[in-house]
Amino acid sequence: MRNYWQRFQALYCVFSLFLAAGIGNASACTISEDMVSSLPPNSREIPNVDRVKIAKMMATAKQWPNAEIGGIVYTGGYIKERNPRAVAAARASELRSYLVQLGVGETNIWIDTRIITEPDVDDRGNATLNQIAVSLVPICEGGCERLCNDPLVTPNTEAIR
Repeated sequence: MRNYWQRFQALYCVFSLFLAAGIGNASACTISEDMVSSLPPNSREIPNVDRVKIAKMMATAKQWPNAEIGGIVYTGGYIKERNPRAVAAARASELRSYLVQLGVGETNIWIDTRIITEPDVDDRGNATLNQIAVSLVPICEGGCERLCNDPLVTPNTEAIR
């Protein structure tokens, strides 16, 4: 895949399919809280505005009944940043630490880091780097399909029957 956001979406879809496969029947929906952001060049710190977004996502995820919260962290270092691999790893470490601080179990956090060779293009046609992306997903014993019809939960996609 060519750009960072497409790779994030592919990772998310694979993870969603993995969760759906564990459900055991043909009913599934997608439940997650998601954010993506661009950072200043060479920045390893997560800006406060993004920390607030993630904290709000966590507050919503904590409403999921009888579900643990999993975190998918996707970080990239742009090829024109100094030592992009180290920058991506540092961003991942910062996000992991923050998610743990918010209450996500360390074993429930999956991280993928990449080198970004080309900027993405946003909905307005502007170049953007999207160096960080976080998704919070439910983890349920026996599968999470029951959340699809729970009034406290708003799925991202409709149930498939």
